[in-house]
Amino acid sequence: MRLISIILVLFSFRILSSSTNVFLVHGAPTEKHYIVFMGQHSYPDSESVISSNHELLSSVVGSINEAKKVAVHHYTKSFRGFSAMLTPEQANKLSKSSSVVSIFESTVHRLHTTRSWDFLVNDYGSQQTKQLFETDSKQHDDVIIGHFDSGVWPESKSFSPQGLGPVPKRFKGECVTGERFTKDNCNEKIIGARYYYQGYVADNGPLDAKGPVIMSPRDDYGHGSHTASTAAGAEVNVYTQGFGNQTARGGAPKARLAVYKICWHNECDCGDILKAFDDAIHDGVDIITISVCPTEPLAYFNDCFSVGAIHAFMRGILVSLAGGNAGNKGYGTVANIAPWMLISAAGTIDRQFYTSVTLGNGQQLKGYGFNVPQAMLRGYHPVIYGSWATAPGVDFMQAR
Repeated sequence: MRLISIILVLFSFRILSSSTNVFLVHGAPTEKHYIVFMGQHSYPDSESVISSNHELLSSVVGSINEAKKVAVHHYTKSFRGFSAMLTPEQANKLSKSSSVVSIFESTVHRLHTTRSWDFLVNDYGSQQTKQLFETDSKQHDDVIIGHFDSGVWPESKSFSPQGLGPVPKRFKGECVTGERFTKDNCNEKIIGARYYYQGYVADNGPLDAKGPVIMSPRDDYGHGSHTASTAAGAEVNVYTQGFGNQTARGGAPKARLAVYKICWHNECDCGDILKAFDDAIHDGVDIITISVCPTEPLAYFNDCFSVGAIHAFMRGILVSLAGGNAGNKGYGTVANIAPWMLISAAGTIDRQFYTSVTLGNGQQLKGYGFNVPQAMLRGYHPVIYGSWATAPGVDFMQAR
């Protein structure tokens, strides 16, 4: 009943790992990062799976030692598989093994509001909505949401543990420490945190090549904290630039969060995504939410989201993913399509912000936008097109 209740709330929302060689990035020029998926397994422990994976790998790379060098991730807890740097010829040879379900190249995917929940279920003052967010929220106290994204900013008031009971005993996850992230950053709200980067490094090189990162579950991009608070943020009173007091909260404000940081510089590597699935399923989450999407639909067993989600589904875990941000482009705009996943589409909202602009002749014009603090305004400024004021890294069409 607890899972069904939280599913109803999240339906409209769309909103260290492996002990392998981390710094193997680019070997032979023809090597690529491949994922080898082998389905369920009956091995007694992770060490047995890793040993068997190395043995299989050695059949195409020449030795156990070489197998250990080329391996990037091992998937050992919830399903069997691994990712490794291989040539296309080696990958093709592995695909002929009877123990292999599929082999596919690891790809990089990209990451795709405060009053949204009121809008989705009409008006917060209604009896129906009060029951959903107040009475039923008590049933969400022990629901564990596995959140795959760019991490979390634990000091945010949205992740306050106030009013929550002890961490559910069934949770087997960890609070992995790292840069600017200690055990104290986990609590009754953020009950677990992990981060994954080996796949990204294998495909792209050093993490800091595109700019500084925070090597821990701490959010260094912002997207993860936003989506985590949308799903499970505690109620927070906010005041927004002259638009009055508001309440920001997530769809399930009493739910617990297990954070799995899989994205760096707005890029999320499939090898890392599958490792997060492997851990989250074993950790005992009830729901997995991922605001990441491929650029186009993929064959089920050549898609890391589909592969991870089917094993979660078989254990009674709902996996909710973004449908995509492609917009009105016809066929293929929804890229996560497996029937065992809950796909959330983009939508509209009933809220608009108005502000005024005073021209040189004193005439005032009203339009959509936020108030700019007076301290930021010095003298007069020309009226320009939005596309003339693009932020760094934003192209003309996006700004327009």
